Amino acid sequence: MDQYFVVSSDGKEYGPVDLPGLIEWVRQGRVLRATLIRKGAAEPVAAETLPELAVAFAPAPPMAFPPFVTSTALPTEFRSWQFIGQAWELVKPHWLPLAAIFFIMTAIGAVPYLGACVFFIIGGAIYVGISRAILGLIAGKPPTIGMMFEGFDRFGQAFLAMLVMGILICIGTIFCIVPGIILTIMWMFVYLVMAETNLDFWPAMEASAKLTAGYRWELFCLLLACLVVGLLGVLACLVGIFVAYPVIFTAIALAYRFLQARQAATTP
Repeated sequence: MDQYFVVSSDGKEYGPVDLPGLIEWVRQGRVLRATLIRKGAAEPVAAETLPELAVAFAPAPPMAFPPFVTSTALPTEFRSWQFIGQAWELVKPHWLPLAAIFFIMTAIGAVPYLGACVFFIIGGAIYVGISRAILGLIAGKPPTIGMMFEGFDRFGQAFLAMLVMGILICIGTIFCIVPGIILTIMWMFVYLVMAETNLDFWPAMEASAKLTAGYRWELFCLLLACLVVGLLGVLACLVGIFVAYPVIFTAIALAYRFLQARQAATTP
């Protein structure tokens, strides 16, 4: 098997290493495209010029979402109130556990002094768990209260997502509000992406932004419609908000599935 040596800028050589070991060094970032590599007794050349390293330096393929099923037919066109109507039909048979989930979430954040801090730390993981429950609901799986705590396997990345998005959206809102709204729409699917993939927080933010491209005005209208649903929940003796929340989250998840289906249909 061929032996390879890494040649540093001062002429020192490191190795020998076989091809699998060299490929692993590329994946670890220890060998870059311009790093000089000597193969056997040959002259050192840039790593990217070695044909056997072409696969290691190839760009990653576009992120593909996992296959999904839905218990309700997705609309053929993006219609906000149709998503909300479908969400209501999905939530109705399971309104009690879903209302309990959002009541517990609200109660955690409402604890005096500590509540906001605690929710800031665990809120991302809670949102991932709720996203899994809602996606399960769309697929025909009955939700349970315990599902809201099933997102703690993504705790670190979910926390970073909440932190980074919160800071950037806050900065965007300070600058004439509109940038903050745009960022909110771009990243509205981040926890849904994290709920069903192993992507870290930044790639999940990129995946959400890519998924929303071309539909941001429609998503803005969906958020406005969801605001109306939330206001109706508040008017229903306040407690109605705990039913409105599941409808809102489910409508957004249906829009997420709709855009995934559109993306799959247009991707070769």
